[in-house]
Amino acid sequence: MSDYIPPELVVNILSWLPTRSLIRFRCVCKSWCSLISSPNFIDIHTHQLDASLNHNTRLLAMRRTGPVNKRNKAYLLDFDSEMLCVDDETVGIDYPFPIPAQLCCTSCNGLFLVSCSVFQGLWNPSIRRKLVLGESLFGFVAKRTYFSALGFNPKTNDYKVINIGYELKLDGSHCSEVRSYSVKDGAWRGISAHAPPYDIVRNMPSNVVVNGSIYWIANHGVSGTSYFQAINPPNLFDTVDDLASNSIMVFETAEEVFREIMLPKSLVSIATRNLRLKAIGDSLSVIQYEKFLNLRSIWVMKKYGAVESWSKKYSFDFELGFGRILAFRENGEVVLLNKDKDLVAYNPVTQQSTNLTAGGHNNLYYGTTYKKSLGLLLEGEQISATQTCEVEPISSG
Repeated sequence: MSDYIPPELVVNILSWLPTRSLIRFRCVCKSWCSLISSPNFIDIHTHQLDASLNHNTRLLAMRRTGPVNKRNKAYLLDFDSEMLCVDDETVGIDYPFPIPAQLCCTSCNGLFLVSCSVFQGLWNPSIRRKLVLGESLFGFVAKRTYFSALGFNPKTNDYKVINIGYELKLDGSHCSEVRSYSVKDGAWRGISAHAPPYDIVRNMPSNVVVNGSIYWIANHGVSGTSYFQAINPPNLFDTVDDLASNSIMVFETAEEVFREIMLPKSLVSIATRNLRLKAIGDSLSVIQYEKFLNLRSIWVMKKYGAVESWSKKYSFDFELGFGRILAFRENGEVVLLNKDKDLVAYNPVTQQSTNLTAGGHNNLYYGTTYKKSLGLLLEGEQISATQTCEVEPISSG
């Protein structure tokens, strides 16, 4: 019996393996190292992420273990397990950047974009690689309102960072400039698309990525209304904002064009601060917060782009004041971060909740769904031991 294995079969088998296994298997032989590190294999492995549905999806939770910006740990948790099992291969990953970790503003196919006015970087926690983007916001900050997001172009298998700069004129009009960073090319360029003259909500994690494209909650406001008036109604407890005219702004990464998706009618005129975007599988959803984060409604768009396909999936009241919704389990439960910074699973049908902090996943300040990938394996820089502290397991204390 021959020991020969066709190369295409080797590629197919390896492409279904976890990222950390693939990193180790590069040491098996030169041919495997060359194969796993090749752009073609990384592209194939990236496509398998979508085929694997939720089986490759984790919850990335950030925990502060020391002074701000000094000791920030990331944990990849299996949020479909009963008590959020810790991924043994990625326990206690040190956050690698010198700016606050809560500035992680987008997750897409295994990468995180960390962005502020003086710094932008990409981070892949599962394979511990990073990429610092140089001079990305030059010229955007001084006289502009700017927004940043990370997407993925499925046609070229390339990650894209998008910076949108708005210049707000005295007459209330907007002038926009859009720049795109290609991870494969390693360079910034201006693109011809002009962002719609809407106010994008940026003082909260409001953008989400679905099928590589980027979605924001946007507010039209009224003519002459200032940016801060439009997104910040005078009363923090208001659920209706007479100045609001909400919709969803989309940047299609493949075509590099902006589009608009209308919200359900009942969400158009509510206070913009009470809306969040979330992905449920490949479906776009909107979370509506009311009564100062006690009542939540979850709307799902069943058919992409069809306004009439919006439907309210859940509506539930939290007397305990649970905080932000992080993820949706396959069994229908919702994973939340509560006011005490603990993770909680809530069943909207039975209205029962389960505290998930038995494994020590407490004192958290950030969480989002995440898929492990080989992103930045070629373009990124390995995070060395001198850049991070020693890996620590989660303690139960």
